[in-house]
Amino acid sequence: MIEKPNITLAIESAINGGSLSLLRGNSEITGWVGSASLSRAEDLLPNIDRLLRENEIATRDIDLIAVSAGPGSFTGIRIGIATAMGLKAGLGIRMASVSALDAVATQFGHKHDHAMVAVPVGRDAVCVQRYEKNPEPDASTEPANIRQSELSTIARHERELIVLAHSSIVEILADAGNFVDVGANIARYVGLACIANAENTTPPMFIGKSF
Repeated sequence: MIEKPNITLAIESAINGGSLSLLRGNSEITGWVGSASLSRAEDLLPNIDRLLRENEIATRDIDLIAVSAGPGSFTGIRIGIATAMGLKAGLGIRMASVSALDAVATQFGHKHDHAMVAVPVGRDAVCVQRYEKNPEPDASTEPANIRQSELSTIARHERELIVLAHSSIVEILADAGNFVDVGANIARYVGLACIANAENTTPPMFIGKSF
């Protein structure tokens, strides 16, 4: 049996301003959400260091590095994975990666028969993927980047569909009403998904626009 990690550092650096989460078991100790206007390359390692220092956790205490495989900014995905791999090598600890969409669906999708995870991936663009409860959420489509206006139209016309949306895009769903605001700390869900399956290795998800 694979031993469950005690302290997990979760990294999501490709969606909006990115986010970080420190977890003890399945409980979040603290988190950080970045600003979309700031450089992820400059902010990621200093904020990891700050989170550890403020919570009196040494790097040697970390048992697992969890990182998002995407979707989102191509540069952000690369930075997150490179940072996680560097920490894995430097600390000699385990690393796991997971789709941010799957991570959100795992936490919220079991409550809804038909769900769509939606996260921002650039100006006017969102990445979406549909999930069906079976009995746990299973992806029923491939992830795809669409316009925000298209997401709004889908939500208005498919009333049985629940959109699990990043906080930064819930405003465009207000008229439809059938959404759940999952917050901006996507790293927390990435961490929880990797804790549940610390052997998971999802390849980087570089998804181009279709419009």
